[in-house]
Amino acid sequence: MFLPENIDLAHSEEYNLSIRLAPDGFSFVIHSSSDPSVFHYQGTALGNKLSTTDHIKKVIFDLGFFSQPFKRTSVTVVTPRYTTVPEVFYDRKKVKELYLFNIYREENESVLTNNFREGSCHILFGMEEGLHLFLSRNLWNPQFLHHSRPLMQHFRKRAAALEKKCCFVDFHDRSMTIIAFSGETLLLANSYPALNSHDTTFYIASVWEKLNLNQSADILFLSGDFASQKPTVEILNKLIRNVEQLEFNPPVDADQELLLRLPTDLLITLCG
Repeated sequence: MFLPENIDLAHSEEYNLSIRLAPDGFSFVIHSSSDPSVFHYQGTALGNKLSTTDHIKKVIFDLGFFSQPFKRTSVTVVTPRYTTVPEVFYDRKKVKELYLFNIYREENESVLTNNFREGSCHILFGMEEGLHLFLSRNLWNPQFLHHSRPLMQHFRKRAAALEKKCCFVDFHDRSMTIIAFSGETLLLANSYPALNSHDTTFYIASVWEKLNLNQSADILFLSGDFASQKPTVEILNKLIRNVEQLEFNPPVDADQELLLRLPTDLLITLCG
């Protein structure tokens, strides 16, 4: 595999490896938190000939370097199969029971957890059991993250500086993740399909109404794949007074067009 000349995998312990597992694709970034010139992104669509797990196994075996000791290895799992549990109700001995209280059962599924400290809650999410075992064995000390966790962490910091309720909508992978805060308090985190402007607008408006957000005073922040959501954005600008589009400028030497295509959770990771 071709890598930039300044990335020497003999010194992999100096680099971060960030893997992203989406419903229809596998991608990864090699980057450095101290050297902007160290940056390589590669993505591949998942075909129909192999199962998701077998396809990812093939990519990892073909490229051959994923098991090296990177400084940090993270695996972001993009899935709507997740729920948030407040700290007061969380019991690590009953994780699967808590998960299945809100999510329908699927066979051969591992239930993983992320702690969202600032919101005093835990994110419980599902991942295909065979794939989880394979990556755990073939990556160097991987950290598994649900895609909503970096979004929640970053959006909380923005919301904390404002004295009003904020609703954040991130468009990605033909879906959207909606996260709302009142100050630093998490009000909601959920994902919905975003296949057409009618349904997408309906979901956002329903959340807005459910949380009793003010159309004139509160703020709607948008991020992610704007290109596929232009009709939706136009409608939202008519419905809500304060609509802002978030921009991210990670400290990496990369083509601007490529950065515009990267999902928000990955951009947040690159921003450190």
